[in-house]
Amino acid sequence: MLRPAALAGLLLSGAVMAGGQAAASGEVTIAISGESDQLIGRQTERTVLIAGGSESVRQLETAYTVSGHGPTELSDTLQIAVDADGRPQRWRWRRSVNGRILTVELERSGAALAGQAVNEGERHAVSAVLPVLPIGDPDTLAPFLTEPSAPRSWSIAEFDPVSLQFRPVELALAKRSGTDHAWVLTLSRGGRLQSVRWLDYADGKLAAARQPLLGSARAWRRDEGPLTKADMLSRGRIVAHEQYRPNIHMTQRAALGQMRYIFGLPADVPVTVPETGEQRVKSDGDGWQVDICQDCGPASAPAAADLERWRRPGQWVQSNDAVFKEKAAQARRGAKTDDAVMARLAIVARARLPRIDFDGYVSARTAWRRRAGDCTEDALLLAALGRAADIPVRVVHGLVFSPGRYHGASNAFMPHSWVIAFVDGRWKSYDISLNGFDATHIALSLGDGEPEAMVEANQIAALLDWRAISEVRKRPVDP
Repeated sequence: MLRPAALAGLLLSGAVMAGGQAAASGEVTIAISGESDQLIGRQTERTVLIAGGSESVRQLETAYTVSGHGPTELSDTLQIAVDADGRPQRWRWRRSVNGRILTVELERSGAALAGQAVNEGERHAVSAVLPVLPIGDPDTLAPFLTEPSAPRSWSIAEFDPVSLQFRPVELALAKRSGTDHAWVLTLSRGGRLQSVRWLDYADGKLAAARQPLLGSARAWRRDEGPLTKADMLSRGRIVAHEQYRPNIHMTQRAALGQMRYIFGLPADVPVTVPETGEQRVKSDGDGWQVDICQDCGPASAPAAADLERWRRPGQWVQSNDAVFKEKAAQARRGAKTDDAVMARLAIVARARLPRIDFDGYVSARTAWRRRAGDCTEDALLLAALGRAADIPVRVVHGLVFSPGRYHGASNAFMPHSWVIAFVDGRWKSYDISLNGFDATHIALSLGDGEPEAMVEANQIAALLDWRAISEVRKRPVDP
């Protein structure tokens, strides 16, 4: 229902082979640590000269258990060979997650990289036209081992195994305000923030690298000697589920009224908090005041073009699927309002996904077929059903308060997903994973179901400086 961060993707981001031949280098070993400086993985990077060019290799191994989930053991190897002019000639990637293996092998063929992907034994032909952007590996650390000479921003092309094509990734490196040897590195996809790294240098060398997570962080350090298997943590080592525990007692009655949150955000990372029909946001000095209740949000209706956009099917919300159309038509019969239609579709979606499954991030159509998912699949499926009924629906990613024990924690805010639908002249939330909407649903990213929006919300959540939580207005007495 509430999803932990995918630890495997939380590595420092940079570009390799951005044009021109990459120089040969010795092997660099990076230790990856979690809470309390516990070791959870290692990463090695090297570039070697080969006939006619060079080859860069990155290898990653991690082993951990997220509280409330099963153990994870991951290995990842990426090899990129380029010619003397830096043009990619070969791309090989192998990933194993708890024994499930994905391999991609591409070779240069004219103006394309062509080959195949094998996912758990299933073969898929792959042919990707080489992009204008330089081919890069956004998970490499080597370019940042020495202190940068100036701020910069750039883009690379990263291979996406879901779409089987190269996609642009935007990176930006900037000095942190008020410091002499500290930098911030951000990575975005499609304008959505995906990760933030704080980099600290001493004597021109990287001294510390850290990514904030909700309630914790991940850290990287360079090891002069190679790590051994004995250094690696076992499957039994626990890392905390992402969470924030407030220092006040949250009551159910307060959550059903109006809550006010005061957040600070780092000045070095441009972040905004979205508004919804139940969430009003205004600037509060160097932070934000967020008011949440049933009718706290802006009253103005979206533009007609925006409403039409949020009715359309997409890659993750396939509202044009025949099954979804049929269920939407059934929900329409006899319903007097769009709110009534959404309520009926919420029952359909909840009944279709009786089994909780935290594995992966799948589309609405796949979730329907699997009959399982967590809060993200709940939201994607309900969004697809709502759009099939010609109702504008958006997927929301953010935080929600969990009073009971969940993922090894209780009385904590955790990552969560739900939907908002434009019904009867206003935006309204629908949450089929929990007992409906309350004022602890903090929206941090709105989207069409794309995974990047969820990652964006999780990173924003990790940047929040929780300054105050207050009960503004109690729930009116029921008649």
